[in-house]
Amino acid sequence: MSGSETWNLNSIEERRIGRQGQIKPYSEVQLFFLLRLERLLRVRREHAGLSTSNDSWAKLLSRAIYSTYCDCIELGVGEDARSLLSRDKATAQS
Repeated sequence: MSGSETWNLNSIEERRIGRQGQIKPYSEVQLFFLLRLERLLRVRREHAGLSTSNDSWAKLLSRAIYSTYCDCIELGVGEDARSLLSRDKATAQS
């Protein structure tokens, strides 16, 4: 596992702890899709500033992000997925 994958897993694990200090258990599938969403958002940020990125790549990536977000909602981790999207939006604006 590379350093960036470890960071992603750690950030997901940090969100597992609720406001009352209770750990929210994720199934393997829920964790897989949350990590996938986080990775896709990171790829979009990394490619946003590249002059070589084209419109079709951006559309494809946006569809993958939306599809993964829908999967997260279906799996009951929509709130965590929205948190990832909000954090990504805040990062993009700064």
